[in-house]
This record gives sequence, structure tokens and C-alpha cells, in this order.
Amino acid sequence: MKRIGIYLRVSTEEQARIQDGSLVSQRNRLLEYIEFQNKREPNWGTLVDIYCDEGKSAKNMNGRPEFLRLLNDVKLGRIDLIIATELSRLNRSIKDFCEVWDLLKHHKASFVTLRENFDTTTASGEMMVFNLINYAQYERMQTSERIAANWLSRSKRGLFNGGTIPLGYDRNPKNKGELVINKEEACIVQKVFNLFLEKESLRKTQVALIEAGAFNKKFTNKNGIEKGGKVFSVDTLNSLLTNKAYLGLREVKHKDGSAEFIKAVWPAIVSEEIFNKVQERLSKNKNRYKPETWKKYPFPLTELVQCGECGKSLGGKSGTGRIEKHFYYGHPQLKNPLAKDHAHQCQVKNVRAPRLEEIVTRSLRALLNDPSLISKWIEIYQSKTTSELPEVQMQAKKLELEIQTTSKRITNLVQRIAELPTEVPAEAFYEQIKQMTQRMNELKLAKENLKTKEMDLRGQEVDQDGLKAKIENVLKNLEKAPKEKQRPIFTNLVKFIEIHPTKIKMGIYAPTKEPLKATGTDGNPSPRSENSILRENNEGAAVLPFSSKNPTRVGSSTVGNGAPPINIDTI
Repeated sequence: MKRIGIYLRVSTEEQARIQDGSLVSQRNRLLEYIEFQNKREPNWGTLVDIYCDEGKSAKNMNGRPEFLRLLNDVKLGRIDLIIATELSRLNRSIKDFCEVWDLLKHHKASFVTLRENFDTTTASGEMMVFNLINYAQYERMQTSERIAANWLSRSKRGLFNGGTIPLGYDRNPKNKGELVINKEEACIVQKVFNLFLEKESLRKTQVALIEAGAFNKKFTNKNGIEKGGKVFSVDTLNSLLTNKAYLGLREVKHKDGSAEFIKAVWPAIVSEEIFNKVQERLSKNKNRYKPETWKKYPFPLTELVQCGECGKSLGGKSGTGRIEKHFYYGHPQLKNPLAKDHAHQCQVKNVRAPRLEEIVTRSLRALLNDPSLISKWIEIYQSKTTSELPEVQMQAKKLELEIQTTSKRITNLVQRIAELPTEVPAEAFYEQIKQMTQRMNELKLAKENLKTKEMDLRGQEVDQDGLKAKIENVLKNLEKAPKEKQRPIFTNLVKFIEIHPTKIKMGIYAPTKEPLKATGTDGNPSPRSENSILRENNEGAAVLPFSSKNPTRVGSSTVGNGAPPINIDTI
């Protein structure tokens, strides 16, 4: 008996929303086909799952999650026959089709389309299928070229091609390619330009606009959902102040990446004199307040540093003091500086960059000076992995049971749909199937994550000598490399650096004793073949002790096996 998966797809969201449109039609035809085949040949096949991509193009596979799920089920052996209404539902790219074709042949699976009934087991049938896909790709590319040419022509005529309408304008109801001035919003736009010239700073302008109760454009999207109407951020202000649409100009982009501005069909809101003054002021601010700081200080711990209280990444920043410029890792800038409820409540605000980098390297040197610390560290890691394994295995069994139950419920619903009279609507069943399928995908993902975690917990024994050699190698490379080339050296060893008010936690990648399949470009084992374990330090100390929940005193250090001191995630 064949295990069948039926695939449905429409290219636009409008088609997907039509109650009796293409999706429903495709589904009914495919279910009728399966029913007909089973009447002709008892036990011909059973429907395992329905895969539906709504509003997705077939130009590639990456943008179609349900199609990728279908292919994954073929790999897992759940599906050995794919049925679709026509070949173009599956692919419109000859490259992608070849990949799918090879995958089906490798897993001894096949496909059937209702419109094209080719026997793909023969050479002539296979040739016809590939020719058809080639024509489908040609049709898609021709359509794309026609649309692009039409958009370019409209742009050169100064027409609006769609997208987000700028604040101060509305779409002309009589001609959708034109914009008309919204008088109330136009006053806000003019106020923004004048305020910026007065305040001479984006941040000060933002604060003044928030205090004045001014908001960005509010609109309703095509799905009927209200968007916008929020306070201005520094980024949205910068976009507004540099938008030449307010001069009545239309940007036309060319294939070579160049752009030109032509007269638009809508009127200007801001005078050219004021617009140029604003651009001049923005340019001065950029040169004065935002020099290329990454060249002066490259922040080698970027993407590694995070706040231990809120979990947010602490990025590189700079500030000008009375004597010199300071560099630090800090929280991201608030979009609304006046909203106290959203202000950073963490005790740690900023951490001086040179200070933190010194602590990290000094802590690594301390491990080499006292090998017993590495032994204790590894002992904690191995103790934690052993204690967590039974719990992870039990969670995985629960997920598997729920997956099986959900799968049976979906199969039962599909059978009920097949038995429904044609005059009875089945939309409610389809919605239930969609929700349960989404839930099952989430369960499968969670199960895969638990499998990965279980493999890590069973994991290989940490190579103490290899870890020591790795730390030595990283420290030597740090001494030789200039600051701007130190980031990849740090990321080869350090997984994260977590900042707390009185301590620092640092996770590093540790090599294992078993032979590793991959090596890095510097000769070190690849982080993907290594276990990640964690060291926790008190900020400012030369040799920093361990600590954790449920601590146990060992000499002058504190060690324990509770979470989170040992991080068993692997990369």
C-alpha cells in the first residue's frame, strides 16, 4: 500500500483567501483521485498527510515550509508517493526539480500529477517531465521579466509602484499610481524638518516629538490589520529626513545598482532649501558624533557579551569624555527614551571594553597557571551531564507519544473529510488539520532538540590536555594579533560571556578525546565537534573562583553541579 502525501500550492494570498478557490479545488480533486484509485485497486494507497503552501511561489524551495516538510517526510520514509494537481505546483525551477527528482529516486519514492500523466519509469517519460519543467521555468522567468519591465517603466514616469506610503501622503483613490498630500500628516513632516534644524540632533528631535505627541504614519494593511501609529525612533527619523519623496522626486533603481531621481507625479511637502540644510546638518553630525569607531576600536568580543539579567546582547559603543573617548559594551539604545516602563532595569548598564577583555584573557591564563581548576571544571561538567540524562530521555518519550497521538488524529480527520458528502463544507476540518500539523511540527522540532541534547549528555570525554593546548594556542594568537583581528580568535574558544553585577560567566568550547572529524583553519578542533562548558568568575579578581546554585566548598573555590554553571550545549 502506498503512503501518500498530497501537496497544494497557490502563488498569491488573494487566491489562498478565496473560500471556494484554487486550494479547495486542488484538495477536492486530489482526494477524489485517491478515492477513485482505491476503488479500482483495493488498498492502493492511504493518505498520510496534507501539505499546503498558501501564497508561495514555486521559483525556489526555501520559501515553502510545507514543501520542505514534505521532502523531509520522504527522507524519513513516511511518504513514498507525492500527488499534486500539476507539475508546476511542485516546481518551476529545473535546478530544484533535479534535486527533488534525485531525492525521490534515492528513497524509492515517486510522484503523480493529475494534469500530466507521464510514465516516469521510462526514458521517454522522464524526458517529457524534464521538458515540461523547463517550459514552466521559462514561463516564470518571462513573467518576471515583464513585471520588472513594467515597474521600471512606471518608475520612469514618476508613478508610485506600491509599498509603504510615506508619512504626509495618501494613495489617490482615482489613480493608485499617484499620491496626494494628507494635510494633517504633512504638518507633522514639516514640523520634523524644522525641529531637527532647531535641535540639530536626532535624539533631541525624537524627544521633542514624543513630548509633542507626534506619531509616525498609521495605516491598515491588506489583511485588515492596523500598523504604525507609534512614536518616532532615531532610525525612522533618519529615514524620514533623508527621503527625497518629500521633494516630489521618485527614485529609479537600475540593474547595475545605480539610482537616479526623477520628477514624481505627487507634489513636494518640503522645500529644497530646508531639505538641503537638513542633509548638511546630518552629514556634520555623522562626521562629528559618529566617526568610524570600529576602526579606532574594533570590539573583539562583539556578539559574545550578554547581560546576565535580561539576556540581551551587549554591543560595542563609544562615548566622549572630558579627556578621551571611552569604549564599552552596553545595552541597545532605547527606541523611546521617555518610556520608563521599557527602560533598562538591569544593574549592569555598560562595561568598559578594555577592562572586560583584560579580565577574559587574565582568567584564561589563570587556568593554565593552575591546572587543578581545569580538572574541577571538567568534573562539574561530567557530573551535570550524567544527572540530566534520565530527565531528557523521559521528555523525549513524552514528545514521541504526543506526536503519535496527533498524527492519528490528523489521519482520522482526513478520513472523515473523504467520507463527507460533497455538499457538506469541510473548511472546519481543514483548519483543525492545519493547526494540528503546525503543532506536530513544533513537537518534532522539540524532539530533535532533545535528541541533540541527549547526544551531548552522553557525550565524549573532555580532553584535558587538548583543552589546555587550545587555551595556550588562543592566548599566543591573541598576543601576536592586532586588536582588529582578535575577534575570530576569541570566538574559536569562547561561546559566551555573561555579565552580572558581581561576577562574569564564560562558556568555552572544550575538545573531546575521541578523534574529531573537522578542524578549524588555525589547526584547532572545530567548535562544532566540541563540548561547551562554562566557567564563572568574580569580576576584577586575578584568579576567579567557580560558583553555582547549591554550592559546595572546595578549598578557596566554590563549585557545584546545579544549573547554570555547566553549559552542555554543543555547536
